[in-house]
Amino acid sequence: MYRTVAIAAVVLALLLTTSMPASAQTWFQFRYWSTGNKLHEIGHTFNSGLAGVSIRRNFMDGDWAASFNLDTGGVSSWTGGGGTQAFNRFWNLNVHRNFTWPMGVFSIYAGYGGAVFEDLAYPRYLRQTGWRIGLDGTAKLRDNWYVTGDVGYTLKQATFNQLNWKLGGNVRTNATILDYKAAVGYRLSDMWSAELGYRRISWDYNANVMCGGTPCGVEWKGFYLGLNLTAP
Repeated sequence: MYRTVAIAAVVLALLLTTSMPASAQTWFQFRYWSTGNKLHEIGHTFNSGLAGVSIRRNFMDGDWAASFNLDTGGVSSWTGGGGTQAFNRFWNLNVHRNFTWPMGVFSIYAGYGGAVFEDLAYPRYLRQTGWRIGLDGTAKLRDNWYVTGDVGYTLKQATFNQLNWKLGGNVRTNATILDYKAAVGYRLSDMWSAELGYRRISWDYNANVMCGGTPCGVEWKGFYLGLNLTAP
């Protein structure tokens, strides 16, 4: 997992340091995402605060872009029983094809990403990596206001190791991750903007032993606050 994230970070660093035209821009977001979460198959709920960062760089006169996103955080409380040493992590690296329109810009993208839900107290974990596709966009409103949205979809097998539930050892299962958000933002200056949005990640999987052959999964949902910086 850590090696994959490191490789993705190196690839993005190479893209950022490559000679770019004068019109290229680099966009950063630093955010905090407060989530209320649920483990569907056993009815447990928990809260988690995730810190996140996004980096996006335009190239080839803005027709293309590369982006890297990372969110990670620990679990603060459980209901229905559960560990208190759990954490969540989501990351992805993408290549975008940008399209401009009178009110803003949108893109279609493809990339690779991963997700982890791990409880160190039991121990147990759910891990998944795979290729993803999606689209995002930003539209200008009146004055300095804007709206933005993003939908990404990942499809590949996930790995379980849930020794203290019903599973023993590693179990492979089909899984999908749907990650979407919508937000409204305000441009504070040419370089800075603030953003308030809502994000939901639905991680659906089917493990026959865990779920009796029916789909089950984990979800994260809640509001996030982001501070954005746009630099040449």
